[in-house]
Amino acid sequence: IPVIAVGRLEVPEVATQALRNGQADMVAIGRGLLTDEHWVRKVEEDRTQHIRPCIGCHDGCVGRIFTGRPLSCAVNPAVGRERLYALSRTETPRDVMVIGGGIAGLEVARAALERGHRVTVYEKSEALGGHVIAGSVPPFKTETAALLEWYRTELDTLGAEVHLNSPVTPNMVRDATPDVVVVATGSEPIIPNVPGIESGHVMNEIEFLMGQKPVGDCVTIVGGGLVGCEAALWAAQNGKQVTIIEQLDELMSAGIYVPPMNKMMLLDLLKFHGVRIITGLTLTGVDAGGVTLMDRAFNSTRVDCDSVIIAVGFRANRTMYDELLGATPNLYLIGDAREPRNIRGAIWDGYEVARGI
Repeated sequence: IPVIAVGRLEVPEVATQALRNGQADMVAIGRGLLTDEHWVRKVEEDRTQHIRPCIGCHDGCVGRIFTGRPLSCAVNPAVGRERLYALSRTETPRDVMVIGGGIAGLEVARAALERGHRVTVYEKSEALGGHVIAGSVPPFKTETAALLEWYRTELDTLGAEVHLNSPVTPNMVRDATPDVVVVATGSEPIIPNVPGIESGHVMNEIEFLMGQKPVGDCVTIVGGGLVGCEAALWAAQNGKQVTIIEQLDELMSAGIYVPPMNKMMLLDLLKFHGVRIITGLTLTGVDAGGVTLMDRAFNSTRVDCDSVIIAVGFRANRTMYDELLGATPNLYLIGDAREPRNIRGAIWDGYEVARGI
């Protein structure tokens, strides 16, 4: 009986292995052809490094069906509207200055280069990727890491001029005299103003994921959104005793929409790994031995722990945009710097701006 294998086989090496090992006679690819409609051609031409990877987020495809929106793709905004939303070559190439090398900055740079513009990217850190660098650290986020590597490959192939370790000032922008300036300076973790929050055993989600601070065996994560839950899962997978504190009555119930299939899987994994979940409580203080919390009736309680990870969201960093506004023509604000969201929001912002340059 011929066997067709399906499910996350859009990675060419995985599909090939399944065929060579006799595990399947054919492979079927679904979402991988949404992220990159030229998947087959790139495999035939041995250009697999240029295949845009699916990150399994469902945020642009199946997940949108649950919200009454048409199917598309988080990392390929033209899906479902290819004729109307395709990138066209420009007749007037322009000098585009992109400030910030996170996902939004990378997408606007890539799309602008595809259209024939000249693009220079300035990134203040030592690597391109922004928050996605930290977000791709856990082993279950390998697809996100692959997306970041794809962007680096594409920008290099398309000839982007990239400056790392290069913070930008308004004077630099004026001296460079670009035709277009795109500010993609990202966001910063929100830190609640409560007693003890500056303690050495307290860290934000980025510091935790990047291993910038030591983490004890007993961990409390404040914030039960997608970032907090994924951080909790990774900590638990590393043998930590983990508690999530969420102010609302349910995890991942507010803010950026999490597709139900991803939400259910993550909740199941948290349960499997023994993560303790406490909802309906607000952080009121931190001390050397743990955190204090308050319920809606103003009753206080305590959770003991060695380390505290704050994951209550991000705040837009638009300082550069505000300084340039009114003095710089053709100025755009995109990504988290406009509004902290997720990968889809950043990519769709960058693509939309690049289409109009």
